[in-house]
Amino acid sequence: MAQSFFKFVLVENGVIIWQAFTVTGTLTLGIRICHTNGMENRKSQIIRYTESLIQHKGYAAFSYDDLAKHFGVTKASIHYHFEKKEDLGLSVLERLYQRLAEFSSRVAVSQEPVEEKLVRFTKLQMEEFADNVICPISSLQADFELLPDSMKEKLQAISRLELSVMQDIISDRTSCLKTDSRAVALAVLAAIKGSLQYRRVISENFLPDILNGICRILTKP
Repeated sequence: MAQSFFKFVLVENGVIIWQAFTVTGTLTLGIRICHTNGMENRKSQIIRYTESLIQHKGYAAFSYDDLAKHFGVTKASIHYHFEKKEDLGLSVLERLYQRLAEFSSRVAVSQEPVEEKLVRFTKLQMEEFADNVICPISSLQADFELLPDSMKEKLQAISRLELSVMQDIISDRTSCLKTDSRAVALAVLAAIKGSLQYRRVISENFLPDILNGICRILTKP
């Protein structure tokens, strides 16, 4: 009699198919329906924690071992959700992109003054920041040459979107000041993100002063 062993295969919509593998082929034994909400939650948890690792250590410096230790599981459990580190990196980038895109939609219809928009942008980018971490986009940009091509392409799209969002935030004021909005947007982003870098190194929070200075310049009559 041919030897066989059993394996389950997870299919879409929570369907699990049990299969028997033999030397003569594969026989489907049955189908069982199960709820996968817990697995989806774990997948989201992995993405969120990976973003945190990127902020603390950078993309190149963290490993699946870091994730396995944090969640108290085997590395195989992490690979179950994300076969390759590149797949996980792309999921983190997609999360960052969607967060910016949703904010961009709100800015487009907002009647708030530039000061309020800048505060909201900063809160969006810093909502999960601890005292010693930096912007995840900045961290990934620093590792750009080490990223797979697929992640480079996505990060470029996010960087363009972030710059576009900042241009939209300050557009009214730069038109009044007759200043190139793209150049000012780059300067504002560099100042905000740079303050996080300095906070990490010398433990001083310059961001409030940075935002006040930017707002004074942009709202100057």
